[in-house]
Amino acid sequence: MLSVRLRPLAVALYCTSFSFATEEKFTTNPAAFAPLEKARYLSGELVYMDPVNRRGGIRIDGAENGRYWAGPVHYFALLPYAVIWRNGARAALRDMPLGTHLNGWFFLPPNGEEDTIPPIPDSLGYQKLIVPENHALMLKDDFSHYARHSQIWKVKSVEIEKEKIHLEPSGKLVEQGIKIPFTFDLLATTRVWRNKRWVDLTDIKPGTTVRFNLGWAQGGHYNTEREFTVTELWLDEASWKASTELQRKKHVRFQRQRWTPGWIDEVEIFDFGGGRLTITLFEVNREVIEDLSRERNDRIAVACAEKTLRTWYHRGDRKFCKLEKWTEVKNPGAGSSGVQITLRFKELLKGYSPGTCVRVKADSWKFVSMPPEERIHSIEEQKHGQKMVLPIY
Repeated sequence: MLSVRLRPLAVALYCTSFSFATEEKFTTNPAAFAPLEKARYLSGELVYMDPVNRRGGIRIDGAENGRYWAGPVHYFALLPYAVIWRNGARAALRDMPLGTHLNGWFFLPPNGEEDTIPPIPDSLGYQKLIVPENHALMLKDDFSHYARHSQIWKVKSVEIEKEKIHLEPSGKLVEQGIKIPFTFDLLATTRVWRNKRWVDLTDIKPGTTVRFNLGWAQGGHYNTEREFTVTELWLDEASWKASTELQRKKHVRFQRQRWTPGWIDEVEIFDFGGGRLTITLFEVNREVIEDLSRERNDRIAVACAEKTLRTWYHRGDRKFCKLEKWTEVKNPGAGSSGVQITLRFKELLKGYSPGTCVRVKADSWKFVSMPPEERIHSIEEQKHGQKMVLPIY
């Protein structure tokens, strides 16, 4: 029998505090989970999105070197195991409205993937303003970011006529992000929620504990400190829990339709056909992982995927298998579910190889035909999808 091994499962510990950037530039290994504590923190508004290929662009915060006013869009690609949070629940990039202010943790491109994000032409004179870390491990909206780190915001005062709201943080303050009293723009278009309903700006009262999402504010780029608009504001626990639960349900459905992602750690080819795969599943909703665990004695399907997690035609281009081993790993790194499965096949697809991304299906999930733009139809389209097409430069 032939056995091929790519990596051990051991990964870095998940940390709840991170540095802006390490002194020594860290390059990710395409065959291993990147340690979150070595990521560079960047924040900015989402101004461009390619949801099919899981790529986008943010306008980076900050007045340093005139970056916000004169710098280029920071284009990025999501690492295969990247995690996105919206309204306190996991999400797909397509769930994030354009203009949402994001908190992100980024790395230099993995070895061999430096051209995924094409370089901006030197002739534009942006070299001093370009941030090289353009592969994202985690993206969070402000609701998720501050809630995840238990930073509480309270309304200090509201000036509706002046379109201003003054908020004050308390509790465990975040290491990155806003952690001082701050004045935000508050517009007639701001969506305010209380008792799971959309209410008026006049319902905002001083002393209320709130959660919010932010967006662009006019004139903010002229100031040393950035300005933001509160685009959405939650005034009570019932409302923010309802928003979190709605997003959770939405993403669980999304994952079941497209199957849970992972990558192949090891391939063992049997002498007389068939073989065995060892797969690490990426971080998804635990409900999805429990589907696979509960149905471990039923058929499991595995389809090959790209680093963008796109598949060819996963409804038909897949093989069925039986679960042989289920391993729970303690302290998995960011992006890993902590679950490694060993599967036995009567036949193996040619695309099953160490390092290949895959989509794994539980038996109870319906077979769903993906829209044509989400599928890869040819080798030419596969190669084209390996690089981002910059919309401006």
